[in-house]
Amino acid sequence: METSDEEIFIAATSSPSDAEFDAVVGCLEDIIMESDFQLIQRTFMEKHYQEFEDSEENKLIYTSIFNEYISLVEKYIEDKLLARIPGFNMTAFTMSLQQHKDEMTGDLFDILLTFTDFLAFKRMFLDYRAEKEGRSVDSSIELVVTSLNKSSISSS
Repeated sequence: METSDEEIFIAATSSPSDAEFDAVVGCLEDIIMESDFQLIQRTFMEKHYQEFEDSEENKLIYTSIFNEYISLVEKYIEDKLLARIPGFNMTAFTMSLQQHKDEMTGDLFDILLTFTDFLAFKRMFLDYRAEKEGRSVDSSIELVVTSLNKSSISSS
């Protein structure tokens, strides 16, 4: 089996802690894509989305909803990670996450951000509410452009 210089370089520059972090991130990505996680998150948002309003003022209830969300989702993720990675430590991972935060992108980062950033959490609920109330653009809908010009209508 041949290995390129690039593969050898990557292996040489990757520390055991980086490899461990990458393994946890891989598991996290799997967990958040699973239907069980999606259902937990959607059910939680469905229960609370009407409390959130798009204003500078934050209601007191937002704090209790935020804390409930963190407890529910973080516990679920931690339990799943413990089952997949023997000896997993959420506190150590959280510290590692701070060191790697510039490398994180996409859905995983957005979800992790909702655990630590209240404004990201609130934005998630406001986006969900807008979607529920039909105020957001659904990019999955295909747009069909039809000319209204009579000359473009073919005569049969």
